[in-house]
Amino acid sequence: MDKIIRDTLADLGLEEKEIRFFITNNQLGPSTINEITRIAKLERSTAYLIAQHLIENGYLIEDYKSYKKTLTTIEPKTLSRMLANRQRQLGRHERQLQENLAELEALHKSLEIRPRVRTYEGNKGLIAIWKDILETSDEVLLWTNQETEKNIFSDKYHSLFISERIKKKILMKVLAINNKKAKLLQKTDVKQLRKTKFLPKNVTFSAETYIYGNKVAILDYNKEIIGVILESEQIVKSHRAIFEMTWENLV
Repeated sequence: MDKIIRDTLADLGLEEKEIRFFITNNQLGPSTINEITRIAKLERSTAYLIAQHLIENGYLIEDYKSYKKTLTTIEPKTLSRMLANRQRQLGRHERQLQENLAELEALHKSLEIRPRVRTYEGNKGLIAIWKDILETSDEVLLWTNQETEKNIFSDKYHSLFISERIKKKILMKVLAINNKKAKLLQKTDVKQLRKTKFLPKNVTFSAETYIYGNKVAILDYNKEIIGVILESEQIVKSHRAIFEMTWENLV
């Protein structure tokens, strides 16, 4: 019989400890909170909160007739009515959901195509972005100014990122501002699973842009480290197309 009550209470949305409290009270009959708490093996503070919740929601009845307050569970027929009311309510919700399904599906799809944006600051933010990049298994595309990056970020962390990328066998294409640091980077391309091309000498910027998976990560090292990860399949396609077009037109 306890299983029937347990299943009914679970269907009504009660949590495990609340169900245990109710069943213990039902087995004991009219009892004090302390008696129920001891038998149900609950913490006292938790039991008082559970009792209050069950009383407020009509599962327990307080009795002040005796010299100490006791609790009694509601009758089975009352529990049955509560379950029937819950089932009718769920039925109404199901009908409402079905009636508005087309509109809800359209809303869900519009949310799916809406870009998701996360912002980051400082070294911790930069490391968080790099970790996200290293979760991909696809080739990573990068626009970079190595001189600007080296002014802010240490060789130690830069080397760590590269070594983790190599370990995971993530290939990379790089479009770099034409400067000394970029030329040094290009010399290690084969060893570091990378291909580097230089942008025209009149092109300059301080930010780096990583294109990977369905995300674009933009990092700016000009005065302070600021980063953004933008997740959008449509936007990433356009960024990837611009990168590849530029790549193909460079020697």
